[in-house]
Amino acid sequence: MKGKLVFILLFFFQVLLAGDFEFKASVNADKIGIDDVLIYTITYKGIQDPPQPDISSIKDFRIGQSSRSTEFRFVNGVSSYFTNFEFYLIPLKTGTLTIPPVSYTYQGQQYSTQPFGIDVMKGSQGSTPAPRRKRSVFDEDFFSSPLKRKSRETVDVKLDAWISERNILKGQQVLFKVLLYTRNRIESINLVSNQSFPGFWQEWFPVPRSIDGKTVKKDGKTYQLYEIRKVALFPTRSGSLSIPSLTFELSLVDQNFSFFSSPRKLIKKSPMLIINVSELPPPGRDLPVGEFSFNIESTKSNLDINDILTLKMRIQGQGNLKTLIIPEFKNSEFYKTYPAKISRNYDYSDSMFSGTLTAEIPIAFKSTGLMTLPELVFKSYNPSLKKVVALNSRPIQIRVTGTKEKIETAMTIPSTEIMKKGEDVDFIVKGKISNENRLFYQQGIFAFLFILPFGLNLLVILKKSVLDRILLQNRTLNKKLLLNATVKKLKNVNDYGEIHVVIEKYLQKKSGLGFSELNQNNIESFFKKHKITDYDIEAFNRIKAQSESARFSPQKQSQKNIEKDVRSMVSLLKRIDKRIK
Repeated sequence: MKGKLVFILLFFFQVLLAGDFEFKASVNADKIGIDDVLIYTITYKGIQDPPQPDISSIKDFRIGQSSRSTEFRFVNGVSSYFTNFEFYLIPLKTGTLTIPPVSYTYQGQQYSTQPFGIDVMKGSQGSTPAPRRKRSVFDEDFFSSPLKRKSRETVDVKLDAWISERNILKGQQVLFKVLLYTRNRIESINLVSNQSFPGFWQEWFPVPRSIDGKTVKKDGKTYQLYEIRKVALFPTRSGSLSIPSLTFELSLVDQNFSFFSSPRKLIKKSPMLIINVSELPPPGRDLPVGEFSFNIESTKSNLDINDILTLKMRIQGQGNLKTLIIPEFKNSEFYKTYPAKISRNYDYSDSMFSGTLTAEIPIAFKSTGLMTLPELVFKSYNPSLKKVVALNSRPIQIRVTGTKEKIETAMTIPSTEIMKKGEDVDFIVKGKISNENRLFYQQGIFAFLFILPFGLNLLVILKKSVLDRILLQNRTLNKKLLLNATVKKLKNVNDYGEIHVVIEKYLQKKSGLGFSELNQNNIESFFKKHKITDYDIEAFNRIKAQSESARFSPQKQSQKNIEKDVRSMVSLLKRIDKRIK
């Protein structure tokens, strides 16, 4: 039965994801220069681990760098998966160039993206310029040569501050946002200043793992707009209050520099804002400020006098729920109330900070009969209506029956839930009682288990201090181990683009060159120094270059071709390794 339930839940989950599936594309501009790069993005929604889309139908652009990213968004209680494939397209000519639709079949249904017409002009329109020089196989977009210097990309990044209202009342909620306008690619954003605002109670919205941007116009330029911080503020005093500027450290990806370059660091500050806070009118003093709903419910209508009644109070709305004080029932000659158990849930929506306060109020009755709990009143000041709002709960009637037990035998749970004493006695009589005369630590197995960790530690120490030292000093053995490990990794590659990663690690250890130094010239110099033949050098560089290019090619190599080039590379490495001392 449990397995069937899991299967049903998985089936409905898959149906839910399928109903939310989307396949779409977008571009970062509809007009670029021949020296610019167009960013073409294809997005899958509602499917995990989708395949890389086939964009081989694009003929008017050369496909440069490509990347893949995944996102998980949780908005208004609904979760969604997104996978983005980003392609950098370099125009091959001027005029109106076409990006045809891209198709994908999912669960028997075909989906297609929209086509795009891109106007390509002479020169540059301000996007990232595409390098015009002739490139080597070691100088693709993503792995541009670290030895070639280029001019730095122009930085155009601005921070702005936004406030929902400038004139508010003491205790009234106001929403504050920090907005980022950028024409550069941002790798990361870190808040480096103190985010405490004197004079305000603060409720910071969670920072999502990924932030969606939108295209906007500002000062005649096109920017990507991101909302990087958001907080709900509740002023705790009146007067002119300032929201100080916040300092952020931004890491910019300079697309005019190589992949191996470090991100550019940039410090930016948001502008300071001033808001005017007024005192509440006399009737609203010391009351919570906001828009709320209020109700009280009873879990039962009939109750045994020896049981406890739990009332559930719920206050929901927009306001500072963390400082809210709930109304209370006063004790009477007929009943007694106990401290309430309070829980709070918060909703960080786009428009306002809101939530729900739930209070569980225990009540014990002293006599029987039809008991009436009086209505409670919850008062708050509504800034939209500009008046005090009083919300009344309805009176609750409970019929109490039974006979009051003595204090020493009275229970706070129903008598039907109390275990019978006779059943406990029968269990003890029938149950098996183990012999505890000989304790575990007195047995031989305990001594063995106690000594075992010391023995294992001694073996590890001997291995590291003696055996590993002997192996490290044996250069012939180390050389053999490195070659065998490299060959084993090559034989286990599943993608053609993994070959160059394996052989680069081998070269680093054999040559002592750093990762950024493994270019074609340095590799050839190192091989010629050890008298490697020109034929082997050419074959080695050919396979390495094809492997690097395969990472960004929409056409994947067949398993047969991968195995063929792996065998060739293994033979090359064995011949090369013999000549390198």
